[in-house]
Amino acid sequence: MASTESNPYAPPAALVADSEPDTHGLKRRSLWLMLLFVIISFGLYYPIWFFRRRPGLNRLDSPTKLSTWPLWLIAAFFAVQFALAIVVGEEPVRNGAGGVGQLMLTLFQLVVAIVMLVQCFRARDIIQDHASPPPDPDSRFDLRVQLSGAMTFFFSIFYLQWAINTYVVGRTRG
Repeated sequence: MASTESNPYAPPAALVADSEPDTHGLKRRSLWLMLLFVIISFGLYYPIWFFRRRPGLNRLDSPTKLSTWPLWLIAAFFAVQFALAIVVGEEPVRNGAGGVGQLMLTLFQLVVAIVMLVQCFRARDIIQDHASPPPDPDSRFDLRVQLSGAMTFFFSIFYLQWAINTYVVGRTRG
């Protein structure tokens, strides 16, 4: 005997528009908590931030991608600093490493700083590409998201995380 009533447990007949799940894996983070982590970790959180966010940033809609070698370079720099601090002990590094060693360490630090600054600007470009709508030939306005170069330079991971919170996690692409 067939019932004319519909089954309340049957799937809906109409298509349901589910929201698209986050495929990038980036999450909203507190900038104050990040600052606290940088202070508590004596600066180690800076490369950790890049190691943790690189896969998510690389999954965003952008032709630019982040490499791992700059992150391993900064990790090597921290390892050299740590090892040198253990070897030298309480005396200044210039006494323990000598003049040439101090010069090499300073040059290594300069190279690492420049490479990480370039990494910050690459991450900024990725976020800009992802947050910008596709170009509309009929529009007279440029709707591209423009993140500040000065803010990227001075506030680095803090500004990038703000941009992630605002343009990647805080809005849906459509």
